[in-house]
Amino acid sequence: MKSKYAPLVKLKKRELDHAEQNLISANNALMLASSELENAYSLLSSLELPTSGSMGELIQSQAIIQVQHYEIERCTDTLAKATQQQLQMQHQFKSAMIEYEKFNYLEIQETQAYSAKIKKEEAKMLDEIGVMTYKREPL
Repeated sequence: MKSKYAPLVKLKKRELDHAEQNLISANNALMLASSELENAYSLLSSLELPTSGSMGELIQSQAIIQVQHYEIERCTDTLAKATQQQLQMQHQFKSAMIEYEKFNYLEIQETQAYSAKIKKEEAKMLDEIGVMTYKREPL
């Protein structure tokens, strides 16, 4: 028996799969942003100011460090956006899961009700056949 909820369950399952894929890519983006930030910090910690040399080398080193600070700031912003995106995708996934479970439950309930109805009709038919064979007069 085809349930009237079957197409909706299929649609909600597709939406759930799509939300799951979005959540996975948001998690990957978050991990990537986190590793970029760690790399930027490690690069900054490896940079050293020259202890001797010309003023040009000192200015160049300070500029490199300043650029690295900007890079860390950019990575921090990217990480914040990725975290926000991941939270949004988690919420979307949770909503899609609830919708799918709701329609799946309705489909199961409808199938069980139909099955109970069929069993009841079969029992009624068997009772009727039993009554007919009991009342049947021998020839």
